Amino acid sequence: MWFKTIRQGSKYLAIFPVHPILGAVFPENRVQYALRWGRRLIPPFIAFILLWNYVQGGGLQGISFFYTQKVNWPSALLCIVTLVLILLHGYYWAGKRAALKLNPKLTLFYRQLCQALGKEPAPVPTMFDLARALHEGLEKLDPDFLRKL
Repeated sequence: MWFKTIRQGSKYLAIFPVHPILGAVFPENRVQYALRWGRRLIPPFIAFILLWNYVQGGGLQGISFFYTQKVNWPSALLCIVTLVLILLHGYYWAGKRAALKLNPKLTLFYRQLCQALGKEPAPVPTMFDLARALHEGLEKLDPDFLRKL
């Protein structure tokens, strides 16, 4: 269930369009930006933590690698797990957000957008359905339809 939500969040953020008007209304653009930077910066931080753990344990002074890891390994592992969980939390939040049902105002906007696109709206629309419709609307329609938000 947890991994399914994370996978759904990844799909949701991949399909949610980046647009200045949408950025003012929805927090998804800011989350996308933060996760994009996180995917770039966290792997070097993990490498740095492992290297620092090795050096602080005396790894460059002739002591074997496995001997040094016993001293600092729990703190290094905790730091790495924390960094990875920060990224996973962003995708988990997005997955929970994707499953939210739309409020009445957004439901009306969603139905009007589906009508303009010539497609059948979902009976109980969610944020994921809205993201799909917005993505398709920005490809096919003039971006002025976003002003109705």
